[in-house]
Amino acid sequence: NSQNYPKKTMREVSINYYKITPLVSEEQLFESQEELKSAFHFPNDREYNSVYQTNGTVDLYGDRVVRNHYILGTFTFIQLENIPPKQNTITKNIEDLQLEETDGLGHQTSFLFDTLTNIIVVVSRRPGVNTSSIYRFVKENFDVCRFSLEFIQKPSSLENFLRTSSYKKLKVKLAHPTAIGHLIGEDSSVKDTLDLMDKFASNKISFEVESMTRESLDIGTVRNFVNLVRRNLSENIEVLKITGNDENVEEKTFDFISNRIKQKIEVEVTRFGNFRTKEVYNQLVLKYSEVVVSLRNTYSNINE
Repeated sequence: NSQNYPKKTMREVSINYYKITPLVSEEQLFESQEELKSAFHFPNDREYNSVYQTNGTVDLYGDRVVRNHYILGTFTFIQLENIPPKQNTITKNIEDLQLEETDGLGHQTSFLFDTLTNIIVVVSRRPGVNTSSIYRFVKENFDVCRFSLEFIQKPSSLENFLRTSSYKKLKVKLAHPTAIGHLIGEDSSVKDTLDLMDKFASNKISFEVESMTRESLDIGTVRNFVNLVRRNLSENIEVLKITGNDENVEEKTFDFISNRIKQKIEVEVTRFGNFRTKEVYNQLVLKYSEVVVSLRNTYSNINE
């Protein structure tokens, strides 16, 4: 008498990789890296202030779990405004959800933090917690320097880009950042680009620079520009593509959007969603283990 259990409905959810980089001078790099590492442990034995995100607040949920060099945790976005009504499928009638004043809808965003690289892997969910809210949450609760959460490239592609000794073309499209502090880095090309957007009062800019001869574009400027845009404006990049013409490097096109590490995990779809953190943590650890060796080769913290 084998019971027929209904088949679970699973849904794929993307996970995104970010390197947490202190936006400080070289001398302060090690100290700032260590401060950020401590912050992203999010110790369980203290209270946290929540931060505002459109229509609600962002906070931590439950306890952080330590597994080897990983910190596993969950942010929650509690939706307090703009909550849809409940509606009957047959009568089509709608009525308010009976929520207390301090109740909202909870949206789970789990993460894995690797203490050897200061890389954070975040489950991408809408609605959920975005990276600017994570940034604000950390700044609200810890005394740390400014930092960036920059999307991580497939390490092999990044190595090839830096090995290339001749660049033919650079193609860029950026959305105007809503809030920008002082930019980190000596090169002025990114600042000039943002200034140009301000002058035209535009919210997007796109341009292409190309060397018409066999000569390369200025190598230092190209690398600096790419590095600064990735560090300061990671969330605002729509196109960042460089064409190389180096005979010794097989890869010729470096697309900093499509070359991001892309992975997915599976979550169960249920009528009433609980925060199933344990299953998500196990999958995050599994996915991270697929790329951990190359990431630690490329992104290891100073002195690890």
